[in-house]
Amino acid sequence: MPRFSANLSFLWPELDVYDRCRAAADAGFRAVEILFPHELDLDRLERALSQAGVDLVLFDVPPGGKGERGMLCVPGREEECLTAVRWAVDAARIFGTRNLNLLAGMLPENLLREKAFATAVETLRRAAELAEPAGVKLLLENISPAAAPGYFAATVEQSAELVETAGHPAVGIQLDQYHVSMAGGDPLAAAERYAHLIRHVQIADAPGRHQPGSGQAPVAAFLDKLDELGYGGFVGLEYVPQGSTEQALQWLPRDER
Repeated sequence: MPRFSANLSFLWPELDVYDRCRAAADAGFRAVEILFPHELDLDRLERALSQAGVDLVLFDVPPGGKGERGMLCVPGREEECLTAVRWAVDAARIFGTRNLNLLAGMLPENLLREKAFATAVETLRRAAELAEPAGVKLLLENISPAAAPGYFAATVEQSAELVETAGHPAVGIQLDQYHVSMAGGDPLAAAERYAHLIRHVQIADAPGRHQPGSGQAPVAAFLDKLDELGYGGFVGLEYVPQGSTEQALQWLPRDER
């Protein structure tokens, strides 16, 4: 089985976010991820991670204003996007984080996709130059239309096209199996086709976005495929617990977390 990271933005929702670090450690995890630490007290988060003995292996670059999904593809917001990347890279140095999720943004109304694509690629290349000296990789995630209508990288094919066109060693893919499934794709085929680009993976059953075994997505087969491909990164448990978090983790033996 791959290495797993507990997503602190989804699991243990009844706890204060800082206390979730200890909950993850108590559940057997040594790696965690989180969505938006820019909304938190970084000193307090660093202490909570250190005291719990867990590593923060992934977090998101600030996505813009409240409710936004990133700025990468939006003309006129290039410098704002790069400022967010600089903040995230500095925070990554504090936490020892090596992977950052850079949200692609929503396709602006009445803007040709070609123009948005060119903006995204150029800004991604500039952002990669900021990340590379820190040993950090910027990852692009596929987010399905069901979750974010109008998101610029709605499929793994679209996120891969951005990464491949940017052609920079400091960029890669965050493959979200749940969003592949919700977009009607085949997550096993996606893992195989883009194995050379994948730096982080996230899972949830579909539909419902709960723990594996709660829906119809081929999560177990997907994890087997990652093993077959020799995937060496982390798999984030980014799902809403159905029942308690303890119940939602029963599918994964403690010694495999």
